[in-house]
Amino acid sequence: MSNQKHNMMKLYKALTIAIFSLFGSLGAHAQEEGLLTGSLNDQKEETIPFATVAMMKLPDSTIVTGTTTDMDGRFELNSPQQGRYLLKFSAIGFKSTFTDAFQVSSPGYERNFGNVVLPAEVTMLNEVMVQAWRPRIVMESDKMVVKIEGTAMAAGSSAFEIISKSPGISADQNGNLSLNGRSGVKIMINGRFTYLSAEQLRAMLESMPAENIKNIELIHNPPAKYDAEGTAGIINIELRKNVALGFNGSVYGGAELNKENWYNMGTTLNYNVGRWNTFFSADLSKRGLVRTQEIGRDYTYDFEYDYFRQEGEQIETKWIPSFQAGADYRLNENHSIGFIGNYTFYEETGNWNTETALGDFGTGDLQTISARNRMIEDYSNGRINLHYEGKLDTTGTTLSANLDYIQLSKDLNSNFTNNYFFVPEGESEVEQLFNKSISDYEIFAAQADLSLPLNNRSKFSIGVKGSKVISESDLKFYLGQNSRGELDTGRSNSFIYEEEIYAAYAAYSNKFSDTWNLQLGLRAEQTVGKGISPTMNEVNERDYLNLFPNVQLSQTVSENYQIHYSYSKRINRPRYSTLNPFLFYLDPYTYIVGNPDLEPEITSSYGINQTLFGRYMLMLNYSRTEGATAEYPRTNMETGQAVLTTANTDHMESYSASLVVPLELASFWNVENTVILNQTNYEIPYEEGVVENDNLFYSFQSNHRIQMPWEMDLELNGNYMGPSAYGVATIGDRWFIDAGLKKSFLDERLDVTLRATDIFRGMEIDVESEYPGSTFRLNQYFYNRGFSINLRYNFKNGKSQKQARQNKLEELSRAGG
Repeated sequence: MSNQKHNMMKLYKALTIAIFSLFGSLGAHAQEEGLLTGSLNDQKEETIPFATVAMMKLPDSTIVTGTTTDMDGRFELNSPQQGRYLLKFSAIGFKSTFTDAFQVSSPGYERNFGNVVLPAEVTMLNEVMVQAWRPRIVMESDKMVVKIEGTAMAAGSSAFEIISKSPGISADQNGNLSLNGRSGVKIMINGRFTYLSAEQLRAMLESMPAENIKNIELIHNPPAKYDAEGTAGIINIELRKNVALGFNGSVYGGAELNKENWYNMGTTLNYNVGRWNTFFSADLSKRGLVRTQEIGRDYTYDFEYDYFRQEGEQIETKWIPSFQAGADYRLNENHSIGFIGNYTFYEETGNWNTETALGDFGTGDLQTISARNRMIEDYSNGRINLHYEGKLDTTGTTLSANLDYIQLSKDLNSNFTNNYFFVPEGESEVEQLFNKSISDYEIFAAQADLSLPLNNRSKFSIGVKGSKVISESDLKFYLGQNSRGELDTGRSNSFIYEEEIYAAYAAYSNKFSDTWNLQLGLRAEQTVGKGISPTMNEVNERDYLNLFPNVQLSQTVSENYQIHYSYSKRINRPRYSTLNPFLFYLDPYTYIVGNPDLEPEITSSYGINQTLFGRYMLMLNYSRTEGATAEYPRTNMETGQAVLTTANTDHMESYSASLVVPLELASFWNVENTVILNQTNYEIPYEEGVVENDNLFYSFQSNHRIQMPWEMDLELNGNYMGPSAYGVATIGDRWFIDAGLKKSFLDERLDVTLRATDIFRGMEIDVESEYPGSTFRLNQYFYNRGFSINLRYNFKNGKSQKQARQNKLEELSRAGG
């Protein structure tokens, strides 16, 4: 194994040298052509995407050419023929703005217009000032951007809650996220992957306040630059950035009334002076979980019991301190370095109490079990990132590099007290068990990306990445109240898993004309993994190389109609915990067992996206997943115990359609609607044959923003999700209606928000499945219904950095620049 790793490192190093040597030769062919550039922002210094930029020739003001701004509000135009011109900027919800006239004196004429500010469009309605709406959802060819910053729904919410209620996203009964009805979603924060399992990811997102999120990007077809992990796409969380000079920040706090009461408070601080931009944030929240659950199993074979019935209630509470700090230092105008550090920890206490009955339909209950389970969990998550960004020349060649280190640990102590009562005999007994579980993870990652414009229409990019994960877990199971009891070696084990991934990619884009734009990418990923189970004396190794092509073709049919065609191949590797081949105890009749033979999912996706007027989008997608993983329940025919594991199915097919329709019902009432259809077909092989599960999933989400009198903003968010398939299970329909009311005081420095969630308790989850030996039914509710009040105070000392740069550019313009 060591020789193989050594050879891989040599190959990785040689590949890196070859990649950057190739760029040196390509740089000689880059052509310089005259460009007109700049960016658009609103009065709150936020970028304005998809604004229209028109070039008008003087003196008759005829439109010569034009373009639209990208997601960051930037625009580029080729320099026209010699003459006098001006630019016109326009966008929905903003007043049109013109530049001063300028003279193009040569074919290579270049000019940067800096940051142009568009004032918001304001109207009068019944003597109430109404500001024209800015779209909350912005569409690009390959992704959807959902604005979170400043919304009433974000106040007091966790990042997990706000993400799971975004358009096209849903969470199943275990908290796993899906996008447009498809599972296999990966999460990034500020463009960097989290490298966490679903359980760890949820813990991290629940500790992150949603108020610190600027946007959520739903990337349906990620380009080759990104990891190939994530068969359904990527969710990128873009955190708020402060660009004001001097010292500024905010403080916030709030409370939520539920079955349990939750609290949150925190601060964000930023100091931007000279070449330094430093920030710090701290958040302290009391959060947790409240769940009621009913389970029913009917045994479909000759067993001493006909049924299993269980009712349970789970309450978990945790205080979560979370800290983040970072700094960026500008070496000069073209190069910067920086770091970001995060640390989160908590101690969680919880009770999981159940009442279980087993019996036959003719006689009734034959055995009952009253379980009182107590859990205490210590969790910590530390992350640090070092990064560099540089512009290498005047043609736009850029280089970026990232180093990441993550350390996680979890220490869980569980006490199980089972009180058995045997009805026919009238006898009872008590069983006490103790479980101590320790899990530790170390993650290392390094990445470098180089982008080289070949000319003003084409670009070539290339990059390399390496990552290593070390996962260690130790489970001790005792017969007794604590670790002084007798060690149960049959239910104790340890497991070590190490995985290394080496990746390289190349990407090419070319805007052939004003109509066609092509993007090609190819990514190679070598995976080397090793799982060691000392308890069972087993070693499982894996070593495989995969190629992931990515093709995106955009067609601008007209100024208001674009079509985007795409093909991609992606992978979903098994979670580390699911590879552990041992039994995990839930209750006397339910166990979870890992599967060391799990293979990765490989998904091929084909999509057609259509955008109308930069606002309406219809996304059509077909995907086929070979070896799709799903929960694979089995029944122990001797004991009647349910054994839950994860296994590869034969394959899964998915057909989906997503429609985004924003509407303006009135000048004060804006609505954004999202409709999703997804047909999923599972084929799950059992020894007795193949179990098929076909399902048409549909959902409708409608977000309403209403400007009320007295300058109050009202938000209403409703979502209906139809039944969905997951392996052999079918998850029933769910729906919710949330409401938020926001009012600003003290010149908009103080925000007060009232919020109500799941007002009509529609988020109850019903699950049904049928497999050899049993039928299964589950009903549970995660007490999503609640009411909260939140306050946030923003303070600012210093002028806008963007304004300072714009003033500098204006002075340069006056000097003839």
